[in-house]
Amino acid sequence: MKVAVFTLGCKTNLYESGQIISALIQAGHEAVHGLVPADVFVLNTCAVTGEAERKSRQAVQRARKLNPDCKIIIVGCAAEKNAAQFEALGNVGFVKGVANKTAIVNEIERFGADVEQLPSIFTETVFSTQERTRAFVKIQDGCNNFCSYCIVPYLRGRSRSRRIADVVREVRQAHAAETVLIGIDISQFGRDTGESLPQLFETLQGVNTRLRLGSLEARVVTDELLESLTHVNFCPHFHLSLQSGCDSVLRRMNRKYTTDEYLHAVSEIRRFFPDAAITTDVIVGFCGETEEEFEQTRNFVEIVKFADIHVFPYSPREGTAAYQWADVDGATKERRAEILGQIKRQLKNDFAMRFVGTEQEVLVERRRAGYWEGYTRQYLRVYFQGKANVGELVDVAITEPYKDGAKGETK
Repeated sequence: MKVAVFTLGCKTNLYESGQIISALIQAGHEAVHGLVPADVFVLNTCAVTGEAERKSRQAVQRARKLNPDCKIIIVGCAAEKNAAQFEALGNVGFVKGVANKTAIVNEIERFGADVEQLPSIFTETVFSTQERTRAFVKIQDGCNNFCSYCIVPYLRGRSRSRRIADVVREVRQAHAAETVLIGIDISQFGRDTGESLPQLFETLQGVNTRLRLGSLEARVVTDELLESLTHVNFCPHFHLSLQSGCDSVLRRMNRKYTTDEYLHAVSEIRRFFPDAAITTDVIVGFCGETEEEFEQTRNFVEIVKFADIHVFPYSPREGTAAYQWADVDGATKERRAEILGQIKRQLKNDFAMRFVGTEQEVLVERRRAGYWEGYTRQYLRVYFQGKANVGELVDVAITEPYKDGAKGETK
């Protein structure tokens, strides 16, 4: 039968959808990514915000429109958080949580729900399908941080790391021009197995792929890690989680660093990789955030000079420590998000300007509206014309900032 797997949420979810597709194909089914007409839909859901849960429920309606007679299987974080919200929806035959998602291959004909106990060690064995241009390889799952605003540790469980040898096997098998190492919190990689990120990169020396890291915490940015990155084909792009540029807000968030410690990590990154892109996430309007605290965040992001900022208004999540705390009104959140959005756009333009007049290696991802589009090692989006193919690495001369990145020319 034909099975369509639709993904909401993070890159880890996308990777796990690829694992589901691999398992379905091995079982003899036709399986594809996306919401396309199919006999069975597997909806891999997200619960990081209330809006993400709402979109997960909406996906059920979208699948039914494509095939009113379909069967729908729900998996993932929204199912782990509240399986009952899906069980009564039309065409939903099976609901499964986060653990062992590929087991739905054996449950396509079953009905019911299965939110099993989360494992204490990394147990996945199925490699994921990969994009044509970029491979995602999951190296870790779960989280031990328990930030006061975040539901994820309660849904994904404690941090558990994949063994280095298994990671290297999948990286080699993917045969991708670029490989992104992902997880829920890869900063915790190896703490439960006696291995480490520097050891992983030492083992990846000589692998023929550009290597990119998923999100990191500032506290793991050490000379040892940065030195290990200089020995591999590393893309100097660090997504360094911030959330707030104000120490008092960071304490309420239960974030385990200060702004001074964060700035030190930034300084160390730029000492090893002067052209590195440093990107981040910022939550505005967290419980009790005052104008003075917001101004500290505003000033901090300008001091760091981020290459990009993902700005999120705070969304209370039932089950978290902060859920019962006084919230900031929606209009204030919206205003603060717009202020940071303006700063973000200026910083992105400034970052693109740094590369004008230089030649950069671009991984070509698609052609649209007369331009090829792709990303440099620093994750700067580049638009250019000339001869190229999707999945190819092309040297492009950067000529000017353009849209959300830069425009360039091939030789």
